[in-house]
Amino acid sequence: MRAQMVKWGNSLAIRIPKNIAQEAELSAGDAIELEVAAKGSVELRRVDKVPSLAQLVSQITPENRYEEVASGRTVGKEAIEW
Repeated sequence: MRAQMVKWGNSLAIRIPKNIAQEAELSAGDAIELEVAAKGSVELRRVDKVPSLAQLVSQITPENRYEEVASGRTVGKEAIEW
């Protein structure tokens, strides 16, 4: 299937036809990674969705948690009194 490259601001854009997007399971808002595969050829892949903060925190375990690291004496207003 052919498509036409168009100017979009300082960039170039191409519309992905509906049937191609459906077959590739792509939808509006999906993050896509672009890579030059060869001269005149571009490869694109959907990037996995960015995990939420709750998903990341749920992966914290005692095995992958590090102790607090001292970085020297406090300077300015960074010291907090509890």
